[in-house]
Amino acid sequence: MAPITLESEPSYLPLALALSHAVAVVYLSSKVGRTLYRAHRELGPAQDTRHRSAQRSNLTIVFASLAVLGFVLAATSALSYLSLSYQTWADERGVAVPKSPSELSFWGRDAAGTNAASLHLACWLSDTPIHLDALEILAERARWLWWGQQLDVATVSWMTLLAIEGRRRKIPHLWAYALLAHLVGLSFAQNLFYVAMLLTPSPFSGTQSRLERLVNRALPPKPDNWWPKPILFFVPLTLNYGAIFWLPYAVGTASFPVTAVLARVLTFAPLALPAVVPESWGVVYPDPHGVYGTFNKLFQFMTAAGLVVHAKATAVGLWHNMPETYKHRHSIKIPLDTEKRSKWERSATAVEKVLGSMTDHPAVTGAGRDVLMCGLSLGLWVAVRATDTGNMLQSIVPGYKAASGLQPADPPQLPVKADSPAAGGQKQASTCSSTALRRRANLSVSSISSSNSPADKGSQTPKRRGRPREVKADPDPDPEDVPGDKTYEPDADVRASATLGDVAPDDDFDWEAGSLAWALTALGGLGTGSSAVFGAESISR
Repeated sequence: MAPITLESEPSYLPLALALSHAVAVVYLSSKVGRTLYRAHRELGPAQDTRHRSAQRSNLTIVFASLAVLGFVLAATSALSYLSLSYQTWADERGVAVPKSPSELSFWGRDAAGTNAASLHLACWLSDTPIHLDALEILAERARWLWWGQQLDVATVSWMTLLAIEGRRRKIPHLWAYALLAHLVGLSFAQNLFYVAMLLTPSPFSGTQSRLERLVNRALPPKPDNWWPKPILFFVPLTLNYGAIFWLPYAVGTASFPVTAVLARVLTFAPLALPAVVPESWGVVYPDPHGVYGTFNKLFQFMTAAGLVVHAKATAVGLWHNMPETYKHRHSIKIPLDTEKRSKWERSATAVEKVLGSMTDHPAVTGAGRDVLMCGLSLGLWVAVRATDTGNMLQSIVPGYKAASGLQPADPPQLPVKADSPAAGGQKQASTCSSTALRRRANLSVSSISSSNSPADKGSQTPKRRGRPREVKADPDPDPEDVPGDKTYEPDADVRASATLGDVAPDDDFDWEAGSLAWALTALGGLGTGSSAVFGAESISR
């Protein structure tokens, strides 16, 4: 077969797009890094005590290291894929590939004046759509699709967490995290967002950049406790899962680029909808916990759709990778051999082929590594957060009620006349409520001021996550008996930080929750594990 002739004047637009990909990764990573540094510098006094600072520093190092590891693994897999793609293209066209850097010439000619050692990057990228090729490789075989579709389904769940917790904590540049998940890898962006959540336990109150002020003018921020109606999410989510489901059937057809792009673009819907839809299309909940029912419905829907996609990919992958019933035509003449494979042997071989397909191609290796890194991070995250296992199951099982959940909010008070007997009772209750609030604020400030004393560390009772634990302490002690500066009156920001602060537990990590997350991921795929973990995170405050 004669080699394909090179084009004399290739298009340089694909080369520019490839270079812009690398530039965008550097820019977005630096943008996120500056945001994390600002969040670390602007932590409130309620969250910057000695114990909490040490704990947050250790956890930040852990998840930042996982993010760096995810970036390194994604970069090495991407470079291996690009190298293999170029070598295949060069072999088809009879172009010599440089065997060492000394033979490389970017000017198109080597020392002898020939084209033997030049890199034809523009020609290669003009003939090879590398991004679509990588997606098509993951979808063209059943055992490779098993890894790729887990990432697609898990990305949808993570984007929903990005929208919920990002708006709640007012984390800037959420779009940068979302883009990094597609440009680099889900594990890289996911662990960076874990670091952002650790550094913003209360809503971020830093200064806004010029771009953020322009965006706020074009899209005014919505009120607190506002969330779009659930139907607005179900429509794009259904289209997204439909595109993910249809990807393997579109391989090799003209509809594959449209389907692949649609599956990627629709993942941004949970993040974009709260920002672009009108305020009248949503609901302002009187209590922050009122929206928890909507969050549960969203994650339960994503779990059901993700299980359908994963079950189909698993069944097809095992069926297509089962060996034939007969080993070979002469197996009956070989001692210690059987003529037919047993069902268990065929099934075990199919599982081995699916799990071992990570080494088949660099694109599959990158997807498999990303899935494993995301699964590892999920278990560690719920362990350090002591996430309630009941909330995890409630987020994926319709009708399941967690045994230890948050108590519902008090019903609203009806207006009564000033001279009625109920008015005096309401006035007395209001006085008691304000007194209790003042006592809690004084307690928070006193604990902040005395947290640096080693003798008082055992008396602190910060807000805990996960299952309630027994605390033998006076539920409402007299403020006069609490050590600290009794003349100090905290301002509104300090009270909000102490009340809304999201603090990790002081005791050991909850490995029971981590084991549940890993078990759900192993049995139901990365999408199921992500929905359980992120759904529980959304209703844990």
